[in-house]
Amino acid sequence: MRLENVLSLTGGELMNAPDVTQFEQIVLQPTKVKRGDLFVAYDTRDIPQAVANGAYAVMYDGETDVSDGEIAWIRVDRLDSALLRLLRFHLLEKSLHAVACDRITIALAAQMFKDDRVYVLQKSLQEELHRLWELPQGHWVFFPKEPQYDGLFAETASIPPNGERIQILEQTLFETSFILGDAYYERQMLSPFFLPYLARLSAFAKHQDLRLAVGSMHNASHFVPVFVNDDLKVKTFGQGGRVLIFEEDISLMLGEIDFIASEAKWAKIIYLVPHEHRELLPKNDSFLSYRSKQDIIDILKTVPFHFALIGGQDRRLLDTMASKPGPTTLF
Repeated sequence: MRLENVLSLTGGELMNAPDVTQFEQIVLQPTKVKRGDLFVAYDTRDIPQAVANGAYAVMYDGETDVSDGEIAWIRVDRLDSALLRLLRFHLLEKSLHAVACDRITIALAAQMFKDDRVYVLQKSLQEELHRLWELPQGHWVFFPKEPQYDGLFAETASIPPNGERIQILEQTLFETSFILGDAYYERQMLSPFFLPYLARLSAFAKHQDLRLAVGSMHNASHFVPVFVNDDLKVKTFGQGGRVLIFEEDISLMLGEIDFIASEAKWAKIIYLVPHEHRELLPKNDSFLSYRSKQDIIDILKTVPFHFALIGGQDRRLLDTMASKPGPTTLF
């Protein structure tokens, strides 16, 4: 990319009169800088290493010393905004097929696509920058509908609402045996809650001739069940008598609440949300708020339940389980 294009796209100010006029790659980590690269300095302490590795330019916000007059020093108002504009311009040349998805579809896509032409964005734009920059021509990119990705792709598609037919043969809250297309999937660790999303993703993949390997969810980040005993000790899947269900994304909880309530009418269910989100849920004894991880532990140790849906947390909460019970935090 030419220096004049970088300045035009980012609105950056060239702080010296360098000898260089163009760059090979945009790099965020000083250890990955090679001769000819433009280094984006989120931490100005990394600049000496990047320059030593052969950077032809340094982009930064704030203040720093111009230590090498032969390379370009570019100051911008905000690095995040500048990077987004550079990346948008670069991706225009790649003819990518960008597909905007909800977070559950992203989780399914990340685990089930087995197609070299597909890349699924799951991390922050800053973390994904290098991989996005290097994507081959014509790749498929599945990305979450989040503000950080607004305007990144010139054209985007969505997955149509009509999905492939799924015939459920057996199900629990967390396992399903089903037929999808001509294939039978037995006792998949895939909650029925995910099946409508899978049906739509599968239909889209078939229509676009993309390879999707349907199977169990591993390392999932949504609706994650952990079986425990009365002392909240983790047990083998299907054992223990009580289940903690972790959901990091608060926005998904309303749908999950409806699902659990309809599928486990016999059960005592409690729902825990961060205190700042308490207005999202009904006000009764089944819905509780917390201000800290210790609050969650205290609730779980003092309130009877079969299932506890815990919003805004992942299973790492189990690492902080304390032995001392305490009071609940009710609405």
